[in-house]
Amino acid sequence: MTHNEEKLLIKEALENNQSACSRLVEKYREPVQTFILGIIPQAQDAEDICQETFDKAFRNLATYNSRWAFSTWLFTIAQNTSLDYYRKKKSTPPPLNNLDCLDGDSEIIDHAQSPEENLITNQTFDKLINAIKALDPKYRKVAELRFIQEFAYEEIARELSLPINTVKTRINRVKKLLNNIWKS
Repeated sequence: MTHNEEKLLIKEALENNQSACSRLVEKYREPVQTFILGIIPQAQDAEDICQETFDKAFRNLATYNSRWAFSTWLFTIAQNTSLDYYRKKKSTPPPLNNLDCLDGDSEIIDHAQSPEENLITNQTFDKLINAIKALDPKYRKVAELRFIQEFAYEEIARELSLPINTVKTRINRVKKLLNNIWKS
């Protein structure tokens, strides 16, 4: 798919064309899910976060700026949604007996995390926080504002008195640095 074809799909998706939405999901679902699996250790949670990422993307598609790559925007949503997941998991103790019905059927499944899964989740979030703390100070503050406090680029620029392009460059650099730290 060329860049122009992608722009046309986005335009059609903005007009609620379900076929266009489906084609965008088809193109990006696997890479987004793989990206999320690099952050979220549980496959089922990663799948749910992937779905939530696309839901958020399509709800906020009108805010997408076509001057930038759609994939960058989508992966930023995926990353922020993953971080939201960790914040919620870390701040809310898992229920003792979390039972939900599946698709209205009488079949019931248990979604409560085991103590081991809770430990892994907490360790992963702590690893992310420690990775951000290990960054050079000029990147650390940008990372904290973007990935922990979820500031928009413009808010970060105002907060740090930096040009917006500098903020974007630093955030891209931070992503690469965190990715290298994460893989090691």
